[in-house]
Amino acid sequence: MASMWLVFCPPSKMELVRSEIRACDPSARFVRVGDKEGAVQAADGFADGLAGAALYASDAGALLEPVVSHLTRECDIETVLVIVEQLDPGCIARLFAAGATEVIAAGDSEFQRGSDACTGEGPLPASATESPADDSVIASCGETSGERPISVPGPAILPTPQHAVPIDTKGTVGEASSSVASASREMPPTARAQGAHAAGAAPLGSGTDPDDITMQFGRPACNGAAAAVSDSARASMDTVPEDDVPLAPVVVAISGRGGCGKTTVLAAMAWWAARMGMRAAVVDLDLMFGDLYRLVGIEQPADLARLASDETDALDAFEEAVEVSAMRIAPGLTLWGPCGLPEHAELLAAPVEQLVSVLRREADVVFADTSVFWGDAVASTVSRCDRCLIVGSGGPFADVSSARAVALAARIGVPKTRMTGLFNRFGAVGCDEEHAMRFEMAVALRSHVRIADGGPSVSELVAFGRLGDVMDDSGAFARDIRSFTEGLLRELGCPLEAWDERQRAMGGRNQGGSRIRLPWKHGEVRAQ
Repeated sequence: MASMWLVFCPPSKMELVRSEIRACDPSARFVRVGDKEGAVQAADGFADGLAGAALYASDAGALLEPVVSHLTRECDIETVLVIVEQLDPGCIARLFAAGATEVIAAGDSEFQRGSDACTGEGPLPASATESPADDSVIASCGETSGERPISVPGPAILPTPQHAVPIDTKGTVGEASSSVASASREMPPTARAQGAHAAGAAPLGSGTDPDDITMQFGRPACNGAAAAVSDSARASMDTVPEDDVPLAPVVVAISGRGGCGKTTVLAAMAWWAARMGMRAAVVDLDLMFGDLYRLVGIEQPADLARLASDETDALDAFEEAVEVSAMRIAPGLTLWGPCGLPEHAELLAAPVEQLVSVLRREADVVFADTSVFWGDAVASTVSRCDRCLIVGSGGPFADVSSARAVALAARIGVPKTRMTGLFNRFGAVGCDEEHAMRFEMAVALRSHVRIADGGPSVSELVAFGRLGDVMDDSGAFARDIRSFTEGLLRELGCPLEAWDERQRAMGGRNQGGSRIRLPWKHGEVRAQ
């Protein structure tokens, strides 16, 4: 008898998931569900009838751990495969701790089945891999025209008929779903969605593969054995953004050594982004000894460790903790971090990952400062960033440490096309053209920028928490930061329409007449 596998993935990724399952179990048949709660309900309904389960996460912060834990501990499913879009060591470690049998990193990094995602070796070179993990090039595995659709006995499907369309025990899945599928096609999209919720499910067997049983469980119908999932786990599931919700880009600054001015550069970029009308969120991921709050004039920071409290398991409580731990710096500029007590930093890996996910939905751009020592919180944020700034400056072997930082970022899944080498304090003593060229050659990135040294005035103002005064200045440092930040925001697709309109209005006013009088005409004499 063919074995039955439970699958949670979007339709576009079904071919990839099917090929991975068939590599483990060539005779597998599939039941695909559309959301995490549906996966829990289906697993409870099938009871001992499942040979395994496979889950696909498009985001490393998709918080699949509660589902994996329920499948392995409550439903006793021995084989649970998890395919994640990004190579995130922190996410992978938590999935294994929850009970996953195998975690496969897909997405930007190419992979081969059987490779260990946790070895730290990073993406394999193109010559060492098979075809990339892309739906357009992955062929269907183990499928022949002679395969017959599976016939499922009625009592083994679901405990109650309200969650799925009843299946004819004498017919096949394709025959049982034909009338429902045709009725669904006749309805408009809105009515079809409402009808699916009213009936408790979408059509079965509507996929192209006769081995697939596709179910859509209505989110309100969460009862029965599915209540075994805790409220906190269900709240974590709800924090995952929908696919059609635009997410704010994440800009992360890393360095191979301290003292290169990384924190100052990132804070200045965030400040200017807020001046351009962006809702800029800043997260200080130097959780133990971060001092970004002092640069922006805050004497006593809010404790980020509040996010790790047991009381924040529920979604409402976590969002309240995010609000309480926020520090408003200026209009449009808000800061989170570090921890009030350094020893609490190790508790914040998962909360920081969830915090970044929340901020990506609420802000226009997210800036994250990091420490030289990377924990799970830093590694997770860097692996999910849209732009990684490798900040370097002058000093002995600064180019070597910066190259090591680039290699580490690449090993955790950040492609070099998302990296920018930023040489800071250009023009200062020990930061001349030779040192800048040495840094740019060491990091070997196509994208690079140089930020001019601001001189003693910048250091003095920053020491007193007057970063705003630094950016209002017309010096070389502020000018370079403003230019680079504006270009980066445009490249990342941030909404700058209001800023452009304001700049056009100011340009129109300035073109109305000359600001000074010069004796252009013959005989014109300036009044004494």
